[in-house]
Amino acid sequence: MRRNVRRFDRSGFILIVVLGAVVTLSALLFGFHHTMRTKLSTAHSFYRAEQAWNCARAGVNIAVAAIRNSDDLLRDTRFSKLASGEKAIPVADGTCSVTITEENGLLNVNRLRRDTGQLDRTRIDQFLRLIDLLNRHKTGAARIGYGIVPAIIDWIDPDTDVTHLAFVQRDNLGAEEDYYRTLDPPCGCANAPVGSLEELLRVRGVTPEMLGQLRDSLTTFGDGKVNVNAAPKLVLECLHEQMSPAVVQMILNRRQLKPFSTIVELKEVSGMTDNVYQAIKETISTGGPGRYYRVISRGTARDLSVTVEVVLQRNTQAGNVDILQYREL
Repeated sequence: MRRNVRRFDRSGFILIVVLGAVVTLSALLFGFHHTMRTKLSTAHSFYRAEQAWNCARAGVNIAVAAIRNSDDLLRDTRFSKLASGEKAIPVADGTCSVTITEENGLLNVNRLRRDTGQLDRTRIDQFLRLIDLLNRHKTGAARIGYGIVPAIIDWIDPDTDVTHLAFVQRDNLGAEEDYYRTLDPPCGCANAPVGSLEELLRVRGVTPEMLGQLRDSLTTFGDGKVNVNAAPKLVLECLHEQMSPAVVQMILNRRQLKPFSTIVELKEVSGMTDNVYQAIKETISTGGPGRYYRVISRGTARDLSVTVEVVLQRNTQAGNVDILQYREL
């Protein structure tokens, strides 16, 4: 009887060992399976991400080709849907959509001072009116203060004198090196032209929310003259205090039918007074040989989308298109 008990005990022990081994192997196999699934999922996500980036870059190449082959891209019927971002363009296993805006139709923040060093009152007033219009129309958004204008002037001018806008009642002082050295961490004042709109976030008083409101109306490229054939409604309206919404709409309607070939043709627009024309004629144009375009290309591969933003310059004399800025968003 005792032998039978011992035999039974040994068999039970072996069973427990076998069950333990099975459980251990099962856990190892489950862990291995989970790890492999995770690695496969990561590899698949990486592959889709690369597909999306390739689609976005393909959109940039499409925009370069379109700009190179058109003298007036935004009014060229061949590319009108392309420039608006409305058309999804098939690219391999994904798609891309492209939005193109002409930088020459925007206010250039680097031109608030003349080359002689003097303040450019006309362009400063245009910037201040832009702030007024944004504060008036943007419900729920943070108010933009006038103080960012003299602060931007001090950021781009070469001297160390704090700018004071005597014709502005409040928020009329800029900021120079002494202010930026008190920050944590301290930094210097550029005292040089702004290279990109994102650089404005380093200027005193400029917040990401403010820049988000301003960026569709501002640029850092071009000679500072606003192309009336490309300027958005808000920019046209801020050109002069007497530029009413009705006159702006007349300009938009006219250029839709036939772009302005000379700025003198603005006098033909109903409601355009000689006073307004004389005040703005030195700060506007109807286009030129060196055009700048901002391209936003969105690439999509299945459920993943990525965005690339570039600034392009079309050089008609050289017959090429140069990439001045490239940013992956």
